[in-house]
Amino acid sequence: MRQTHKAGDKVFVDYAGQTIPIIDTLGSANHDAQIFVGALGASNYVYAEATWSQKLPDWIAPHQRMFEFYGGVPATVVPFSIMWP
Repeated sequence: MRQTHKAGDKVFVDYAGQTIPIIDTLGSANHDAQIFVGALGASNYVYAEATWSQKLPDWIAPHQRMFEFYGGVPATVVPFSIMWP
């Protein structure tokens, strides 16, 4: 269903389904990075960032950096998970 969004009204946020492997070539520890994604509703302008987990600190910090990247805060932040039951 096509939706129309006003500029600056909404940003849609969530973690992407796939993880990205991070390989430590100097040590033996390998990690899977979680990919945080935010997209503005009107322009589909995307912000993406790798985090170590989906825990609260790794959920809040990318939001702060995303807002700095966009140069402001939209009226509404919509988590994708509430859009897709």
